[in-house]
Amino acid sequence: MQWGLFRQGMRQIVPVAAAGIIDGMVFGILARQAGLGVAEAMLLSLLVNAGSSQFAAVGFIAQGVVGWPILVSTALLNARQMLYGMSLGPSFRGVSPWKLAVMAGLLNDETYALKATYLAGGRGASLSYFFGAGLVDYAIWNISTFSGAVFGSLITHPEQYGLDFAFVGTFLGFLAVNLLSRFHVLAAACSGAAACLGYWLHGTAAAVIVGTFTAVAMGVVARER
Repeated sequence: MQWGLFRQGMRQIVPVAAAGIIDGMVFGILARQAGLGVAEAMLLSLLVNAGSSQFAAVGFIAQGVVGWPILVSTALLNARQMLYGMSLGPSFRGVSPWKLAVMAGLLNDETYALKATYLAGGRGASLSYFFGAGLVDYAIWNISTFSGAVFGSLITHPEQYGLDFAFVGTFLGFLAVNLLSRFHVLAAACSGAAACLGYWLHGTAAAVIVGTFTAVAMGVVARER
């Protein structure tokens, strides 16, 4: 373990992970309003660690839907994680499977954004850096969930305070800092349009998948030229 890089990852994830504090609190609030207890809300965050899938699951539970619809929808929403792994995978050839499994468990939208930026800067892949970043992000997300779940009864309508926009705002922030060229802007516009079409055709899960694959396809085509 390279402790210097480990601490660097811990420091550099904080501004990104801090944006998820509101998301975690809102999730905790919504989970309690859907009828889950504090322990159940915490287990979702501790074991799933995927904000969009957790929000989707809580939405289904609030509507009285249980079973396979939740499993299928959350699996589709999290399909983008395979693309994240495929993107980072070539940088970790030769790394033992158990280390990759731990890193995969800490991989989400926030940590992927930091890792991709780190690698794009020309630096070599560092498990120490990525573990440090992942652990801090994981801790912040779960502490935020716990806070929202415990104090959720005090805020009965989070949308009145604009808290429901926190999740969207986080992703808009990721997008803004990565619009580095005209091609990036074009890719963002095309994938956004594709996501809107997917949402119109088949809801949130389709929007996430169609939008993600559109951006990935454009990136592949651009690299092959």
